[in-house]
Amino acid sequence: MTIWRDAQTEAQAQKKRTFWKPVRLVGLDGAYVLGWGKKQPVLVAVDLGTGEPFAIGYINEYDPQAVRRWLEPLVQQHGITVIVTDDLFSYKVVAEKLQLGHQVCQFHVRRWVGKTLKQLQETVPKEWLWVLDEIRELLEFLPPDGNQKLHALWKQLPGRRSKPNQARLALEQLRDLLLRLSQDWQRYCVFQSEPQLPWTNNPTEQAIGRMKMRARTVPGYKSWQGMEAGLMLAGNCSH
Repeated sequence: MTIWRDAQTEAQAQKKRTFWKPVRLVGLDGAYVLGWGKKQPVLVAVDLGTGEPFAIGYINEYDPQAVRRWLEPLVQQHGITVIVTDDLFSYKVVAEKLQLGHQVCQFHVRRWVGKTLKQLQETVPKEWLWVLDEIRELLEFLPPDGNQKLHALWKQLPGRRSKPNQARLALEQLRDLLLRLSQDWQRYCVFQSEPQLPWTNNPTEQAIGRMKMRARTVPGYKSWQGMEAGLMLAGNCSH
């Protein structure tokens, strides 16, 4: 109990030290941690300059309204201007509402796009396979005008032919992919104008990894206060 009380005290001290700390570039990611009988959703904000968490919320990352309510005061408090996240839709909504720069983690983008292209490779008519190669090349080099090139490819493909109640054909799926990538392209390239900004969210994932490793050594947190303190200390590189 003495160790636990000391941990609580140190966690509170850490929060006070970082309360007004300027943090312009922030990584955000969600996790699920065992607490009061079941897995609980948490949202972690990491200072990308130090790789250490400075705020943890009892928030489900899939709820854009909840994420915005939690993040907005942090933006004002710390001077946040850019966030790095995975490709989750809720983060896109929040970044737009709060007028933040938004870098989507390239690891996540290339993973899901790679899987999609692999599936389409087997179903798209052979005369259109060159479009898949164009997408791969654009993602490899991330040219500033990639959105325009993707949109031009989208316009070359035939329009939708399946009925609303039918599954989309392979070319229609390819059109959807091109449109999504073109619309989100600027989110993939923010790091090009922000030299200190990583193009992946690895620092945040590493901090969460330390939190999960610590959480596996305890039977489960009993309260949000205890969980917040335990995760904050576990995510700190110096502890």
